[in-house]
Amino acid sequence: MKMEIIIKIKNDDGSETIKPIIVDTEIPEYEEFKGPDNFRETFDKYERAVLKARNAAAEIATQEYLTELSKKKAVQKSRKKKES
Repeated sequence: MKMEIIIKIKNDDGSETIKPIIVDTEIPEYEEFKGPDNFRETFDKYERAVLKARNAAAEIATQEYLTELSKKKAVQKSRKKKES
């Protein structure tokens, strides 16, 4: 079984600033949760996989965000130089 985490960064007008970031991760099947003896262990596997995927998605999205920010700053600086 897989979980898919998607991160989108949008402008106030709804347009997307960067392409969506998608991270897949394997999670335990429902059957693995059956029985009182293995619930905690299985849930721990689930939680670790989800946190790892979330952190990876957020890291990639932040890198993309900062890349776009640096592009915008470079354009603004060149505009100011032309105006001077």
